[in-house]
Amino acid sequence: MTAPLPVPPADRPILNGVLPRFMHAVTRRPSASFARGLTSRAHLGAPSYEQTQAAFDAYVEALRATGLGVTVLEPVEQFPDAHFVEDSAVLFCDTAFVCRPANPARRGEEHAMAPTLSGFRRVYAEGDATLEGGDVLFCHDRVLIGLSKRTNRVGAEQLRRAILERLPGTRVEFVPFTGVLHLKTGLTELAPGLLVHDPQMRLETSLSGLNIVTLPAQEGYSASVLPVNQHILIADGFPTVAELAAQHYNEVIALPMGEIEKMDGGLTCLSLRY
Repeated sequence: MTAPLPVPPADRPILNGVLPRFMHAVTRRPSASFARGLTSRAHLGAPSYEQTQAAFDAYVEALRATGLGVTVLEPVEQFPDAHFVEDSAVLFCDTAFVCRPANPARRGEEHAMAPTLSGFRRVYAEGDATLEGGDVLFCHDRVLIGLSKRTNRVGAEQLRRAILERLPGTRVEFVPFTGVLHLKTGLTELAPGLLVHDPQMRLETSLSGLNIVTLPAQEGYSASVLPVNQHILIADGFPTVAELAAQHYNEVIALPMGEIEKMDGGLTCLSLRY
């Protein structure tokens, strides 16, 4: 049985003018069935199981190098996408908002995660809500919730209420978009107030007060970056993001993400951080 995660204090600040400070991460090893998962990138070819496992191991070691305590959960063969653990829950303060995947093939992943979240105050997406954690971006001064094919307005409203209950006064914005799978597929915060954007993602709202850098089209995949305290994880092989990251961080960790990309995965979706 998986031990529950240690829970941060309920008053731990999330939005305080800097990116959240993390102490722990939870990951799940890809299963042997992972190549049967959902993907919009079949044109990139079939992923290698051995290379995917190697990329996952490098990712876990990178998280540990940032000082995080990392929990590695066992694979779940029934759910090929279950190693994209970020989609199963949104963690903030002492609360785990348990998501409801839009695609029926992924429903059940959130229940597989439940034993690990037992130490958290759990709030569940209900009714017609659909929501996946890849559509939720905690910035330095606000929370962005993407409205996508995976997250509907009902789910976004339920999460907004849960956030405001624990973090009253927090600025929560809904971000309709098209062109990419999740909000954090095409938009992440590299440094406080500085977002990187995949031009394939078409934003249907303005994001006032944020500096958005649109990447070259051939580098769009690298818009998924993962700041962790004084470090930042980026996908290897993308010079624009590498240059931006070097301007803001002394510790930049570039990781091979090609096999993960083939299954619509990125740096953010492989872990839950808190």
